[in-house]
Amino acid sequence: MDITYDLESITELTVANTTGIGRGNAGGLALRNFCVAIDSTMYVKTSEIMRQNLEKQFSLPVKFLVISHYHGDHIFGMAAFKDICILSSEQTSKVMLNEETKSRYQVFIKDLAKEGPIGEAIEYVLPTLLFNGKLIIQDNDLYIEIFHTGGHTAGSSFINFPHENVVFAGDLIFENTFPYAGDPTCDPELLINALQKMRDINADFYIPGHGPTMKGASTLDRHITFYHDLRDIIRDAIKDNTAVDKISIPDTFGEPDAGRKSMTVNHWLNYYKNK
Repeated sequence: MDITYDLESITELTVANTTGIGRGNAGGLALRNFCVAIDSTMYVKTSEIMRQNLEKQFSLPVKFLVISHYHGDHIFGMAAFKDICILSSEQTSKVMLNEETKSRYQVFIKDLAKEGPIGEAIEYVLPTLLFNGKLIIQDNDLYIEIFHTGGHTAGSSFINFPHENVVFAGDLIFENTFPYAGDPTCDPELLINALQKMRDINADFYIPGHGPTMKGASTLDRHITFYHDLRDIIRDAIKDNTAVDKISIPDTFGEPDAGRKSMTVNHWLNYYKNK
């Protein structure tokens, strides 16, 4: 089985793969003396190739891997980066250290091994450098900002590269597909705030956690509107005591996956019932 993982140039100093080959989008960027990889895909094999291609593209070593959140399609390839500094929010590390998460993910990793060569060598690797709020990585005149916002998960973060006007959003954004907003640690209010914070940055390009690259801050508007509308629908359902199967969700992203819809709607119902 031939495994490939090509990187598309977004700007002169940023690249990404948004094809879905690694199950979750990933990419990277170049500062003056080193590269920063962002998320590690579901697989070590694709992550290894991503790192090789990133270093070849910019003729610089990868010095940091930034993890946007704890979901498997963004962390299971981390073994390819064990020799460098792996960054995440402190909250992401806390969730990953949770015994329930570790147990569930060990089963997940065993199942991935059944996929053949692409599922080999996956390990449960933990971040090595943690931050709260905001972290800046600076290299001479270039820097990136990593913002811990919560939202999609309690530890969710996004990365801003001001020099290139590019934001790597992680799963705070699902483009052209119904989003998964049903993680047990998802905070709908923080999710909406995170989207608005990214909107206010007014970047030229946004790399979502899933789906194609988005051009311009205005492309976030339908995502923000979707979550506002979903919040209103959920609040009305609670007030009117509407049965879960009778709740109609916004059709912004077409017909949703039934499982993803169910988890999202049930989580939002429980969240706002307790508000």
